[in-house]
Amino acid sequence: MKIELKNIKHSEFASQETHCYQATIYIDGKRVGAVENQGHGGCDSVHPYQVAQQIDAYAKTLPKTVCNFIDPDTGKPAEMEQTHETIFGDIVNSWLVAKDLKRALSKRVLYLKDGGVYQTKAMASDALRRYLSEPKLGTLYQDKTILNLLPFDQALTIYRGATA
Repeated sequence: MKIELKNIKHSEFASQETHCYQATIYIDGKRVGAVENQGHGGCDSVHPYQVAQQIDAYAKTLPKTVCNFIDPDTGKPAEMEQTHETIFGDIVNSWLVAKDLKRALSKRVLYLKDGGVYQTKAMASDALRRYLSEPKLGTLYQDKTILNLLPFDQALTIYRGATA
């Protein structure tokens, strides 16, 4: 089952404990409903509710999500069952990271150095384009990977890994 959220609208200022957002839900390329969250720590609201039930049934077949906190009973990272909320949360988080990267790539040179992503000062878009097309760019950034020059999906994978 391929689950997608499209037409995502996110409100940073209204997001308190959870993301405040709304989106259209697609399953296997077909529009099936909508989801929204008010951003106050409550549950996602899915319309129609049967879509949430369908995704929850599918989520039970997926591996547990490993959390970034330690379970005091086991001393190991906690694990939790996936639900429509964890799936939607992951999609929204990924969308926000991609949006952040697109914004940064449009204004700055981003490069990988010592396992971290670094950036230059902001530039106008035409100045950035000229800078990235400079023949001496390779010598300035020798042994560094310039994210601006990579396909977006590859740059996003590096960006996620370095900023996680």
